[in-house]
Amino acid sequence: MKVNIPVRFRNPWFWVGVCSVAITAIGVDPQTFTSWAAVWEGVKNVLGNPVQLVTMCLAILSVFVDPTTAGIGDSKTALGYTKPNREGK
Repeated sequence: MKVNIPVRFRNPWFWVGVCSVAITAIGVDPQTFTSWAAVWEGVKNVLGNPVQLVTMCLAILSVFVDPTTAGIGDSKTALGYTKPNREGK
């Protein structure tokens, strides 16, 4: 299983997905985002709850997986990219 992680990190949509997963795991309650202490408390709650933690890990895994290939790894073409592919634009 090889995944072209550096290219994923350069893709802004990867970060949108990861942030969406994290925000959802912490909770969308507006009170959670009123201070950094409240955000940190939400993070600690997720880390202390095995169900939330496993669910968040699986959701982050789904952001990493290339849905156009079988399995978890990238295709040979995708492994050769040095930056996100901009074809079609």
